[in-house]
Amino acid sequence: MSKHYITCKYCNTENVNTDYCTNCGKIINIVLERQLEQQRVKEERIQKELQAAPTPFEKVIQKLRNHSNPIIRVLFFIVHTVWLIVATIAAGIAYLVGMIAA
Repeated sequence: MSKHYITCKYCNTENVNTDYCTNCGKIINIVLERQLEQQRVKEERIQKELQAAPTPFEKVIQKLRNHSNPIIRVLFFIVHTVWLIVATIAAGIAYLVGMIAA
């Protein structure tokens, strides 16, 4: 195995075959540092998406789903079910048209 010398940019210590400085403990491997930074940015983006406020449409759907009037709740579930059935049929037709065209 070849020896790979890296000088720590924080404390100027010479390190041999290591990803972290033996003196100060900082990351000295640039590739590892970039990977950890990309992972941190990705996790921050996921956390922002999870904490994002619901859209106005989502708020309306939530209000209708949990409405105090049972008639409105039943109407919402009926309309929602019909919409899902129509969307499924439309997707099936689009799939068939795509298969025939191919």
